[in-house]
Amino acid sequence: MKVAVNGNPLIGLYAKVSEDYAVVGVNHKPLIEAIENKLEVEVIVTKIAGSELVGAMMALNSRGAVVSDRILSNELKELERRLDVLVVETPMTCFGNNLLVNDRGGIANPEMDSSILEKVADFMDIELVKGTVGGIKTVGMAAVITNKGGLANPNINEWEAKKLEEVAGVEVLTGTVNFGTDMVGSGVVANSKGYVVGRDTTGFELGIVEEALFP
Repeated sequence: MKVAVNGNPLIGLYAKVSEDYAVVGVNHKPLIEAIENKLEVEVIVTKIAGSELVGAMMALNSRGAVVSDRILSNELKELERRLDVLVVETPMTCFGNNLLVNDRGGIANPEMDSSILEKVADFMDIELVKGTVGGIKTVGMAAVITNKGGLANPNINEWEAKKLEEVAGVEVLTGTVNFGTDMVGSGVVANSKGYVVGRDTTGFELGIVEEALFP
């Protein structure tokens, strides 16, 4: 299903999803309904650290959510009504940009402090290693992975792909969204039940998204 938020097809910036929940930073009916219907999740509408860009600000898997200590108390309260939340004190506030995870494992921005990486891995109950996707450190925007499959930036090299596939336990294909955008994490939200993409995604791109996420 294709959606835009007030004309912006970069829907991955506004939402983060797991198998059971989605956190959406904008009270935008078409996006919320698309996520509810296609991903079969309960939607929590809240900003993170005052930002609508929750896809960039938080990491999420079935174990819970990871946010920085910039989160506001009312936002944290809203999340904690339904999710376990790890609040981390760090200058690297955009966990959604800097972590790429599913329920098995994932990769982190190579500049992330190792003690934080260990804390996150323990909380999310996953194997987490440092890495890049196509040389890009903001791995959460350069790819999207679910418990079934993955779609990565076309510039990902063989070594990066192998590392990601090993820790996440899924096969990763390469592609673009939104008529050539290679930061695919900015244009797709997905779990093992479905996906929603940005409105500008072409039919050819949709075919690759489908093949990557539902092999």
